[in-house]
Amino acid sequence: MTKLERPVRQEDIAVRILDKHADVIEAALTSRFPRVRVSREPLPGAAPFRVLISFRPPADEKLDQYHWVHSTGAGVDAICAGLTETSEPPVITRTTGRMGEQIAEYCLAYALGFLQRKALRDELQAARIWGKGEAAPRFLFGSKVAIIGTGDIGAAIGRAFAALGAEVAGYSRSGKAVAGLGKVRTLKNADGLSGMDVVILALPSTAATEGLVSDELLSGLSGTLLINIGRGSTLDTKALRRALEEGKVSRAVLDVFEEEPLPHDDWRWAHPQVTVTPHVAGLTLPDDAVNRFCELLEDFLETGNLPPSLDPDRGY
Repeated sequence: MTKLERPVRQEDIAVRILDKHADVIEAALTSRFPRVRVSREPLPGAAPFRVLISFRPPADEKLDQYHWVHSTGAGVDAICAGLTETSEPPVITRTTGRMGEQIAEYCLAYALGFLQRKALRDELQAARIWGKGEAAPRFLFGSKVAIIGTGDIGAAIGRAFAALGAEVAGYSRSGKAVAGLGKVRTLKNADGLSGMDVVILALPSTAATEGLVSDELLSGLSGTLLINIGRGSTLDTKALRRALEEGKVSRAVLDVFEEEPLPHDDWRWAHPQVTVTPHVAGLTLPDDAVNRFCELLEDFLETGNLPPSLDPDRGY
């Protein structure tokens, strides 16, 4: 539904907001674009140009009724899953804002805790054991860090680790160079992951990435810290369990899962080498949610050109 018959004016635009930050988003929209109609309910059929701001598809109408869908999160897999087969899908944009910085801090926190042996030191203190040799740290400077997934989030993580002296390498299907990720390699085999101290998964959820991190990719690791902040579906959980048992992965820090919330009987909750966090590595900040959309809308009204759309098949 992206075909436009004439230049779009503010009064032609109707926006539906479905988001926990709806109050903030609506206030900003009505202040900056006073003639744009804003609703939290399904839009009237006569609206010339229809926009949805949401992280998930609405339950009461189809996405192909919209010209433009703006995701309030960095991930668009839920939106893409809600698309029907149509010759003219909506433009899809997303919010990143400072999410890359948030996720970089999350990854740094767990990487530093791992290298500094924080859990072991806590155990030694509780047992009143000096244990200087056991508690001796490894260091982030000089450590080898692999980031699988080289989008905006992966690049932000790479910059943060590189700033502290880590040797960072990016991995993607294409191997295309990305600023902040040092040398970017392809994911054809696991050879490039050999010797990595930290491996961070920053992959979107697509048909091509489902189960991508499998036995083959994990086989080259040895005592590695594995962090997943991308999507749970990208990591083969059976392969992860084997890698933990065989010592290829020393600890797994998981913020995303194929089913959320993670079921109570899932083995990862109680595994001594797994840290489970409730999808909090990167949260959409209210200002980020609205500012990105307003920037895109302002440019659209000035130029008449819709923003570039994400590829629903790739998820980015």
